[in-house]
Amino acid sequence: MIPDRETNVTVTSNGPRIGKTDLLMILTILLWAINLSVIKIGLRTLSPDAFNAVRLALASLAYLAVLAFSPGRGGFGRKGDGWKAAGLGLLGITGYQLFFIQAISVMNASSASIVMGTSPIFIALLSTALRQERISWAGWLGIAFSFAGFVLVVSGDNGGFALSWGALRGAVLILLANACWAGYTVLSKPVLARNSPFRLAAVGTVAGTFLYLPFTVPELAGTDWSRVTWEGWGAIAYSGLVAIFLCFVIWYQSVRKVGSAKTGIYGNLTPVFAILFAGLVLGESLSGFQAAGGALTLFGVYLTRSGYRFFERKAKAAA
Repeated sequence: MIPDRETNVTVTSNGPRIGKTDLLMILTILLWAINLSVIKIGLRTLSPDAFNAVRLALASLAYLAVLAFSPGRGGFGRKGDGWKAAGLGLLGITGYQLFFIQAISVMNASSASIVMGTSPIFIALLSTALRQERISWAGWLGIAFSFAGFVLVVSGDNGGFALSWGALRGAVLILLANACWAGYTVLSKPVLARNSPFRLAAVGTVAGTFLYLPFTVPELAGTDWSRVTWEGWGAIAYSGLVAIFLCFVIWYQSVRKVGSAKTGIYGNLTPVFAILFAGLVLGESLSGFQAAGGALTLFGVYLTRSGYRFFERKAKAAA
């Protein structure tokens, strides 16, 4: 962290070297990528909002259980932080999930993951607009490489984006979800300076779920729960306890340690992992173009996260 002399705003320049936080974020992205195929399995026997309602409720109960047995986790560092955490839940849970689950229901896992890969761009733009972080030219170059990787993936032999209203509608919904996620990630950073990642994730999830549930009443009432398969219940358990309960805490920890833009860039790995897993579970194929796009995306992640160090060493050697 360094002070911006012109604006007196503290911005993130060089985070820590790749280490435990990076490995945990890669694990988180892998778990989220798997979750796309898991959700598709769950939606075979459940409607989108019914599936979402149960998994969010399960995650909320898990958070509440931990808070109940750990009273020290329940307080906030400053008056008003509880309302801010609830507001973050409105963005990252209520808003995001309203768009996300409907998009997944009309897209295949591979196409959805590609569009979701644009979330780091939203995060970088918002964090820069709010002057929370300064992204180096190498970071922006990394984002550009990642976007080029997305183009190759979209151009893959498996069809990429189908030119139908359903696919277009799904892509627009995911872009709206990405905008909500960017706000959830970037706006959380000041609150994280005073509170633990778990506390923020817990309150945000519970509040966001409470506001989301009224939208799901019609589908919940019309669901025949006796027809839900064991795969459907397994998908709910994984999606609620792993993708939300566990991964949201790790995500917040990374935002706290290395900043929102450098955390967000790991979202570029989602298409790589999601397409590979969807091929194994759902039978979606991976073309040569997509493999090249995945490699380019990985390079973009490296360049944005730590590539600037290479240019710093070059500059020091020249000096």
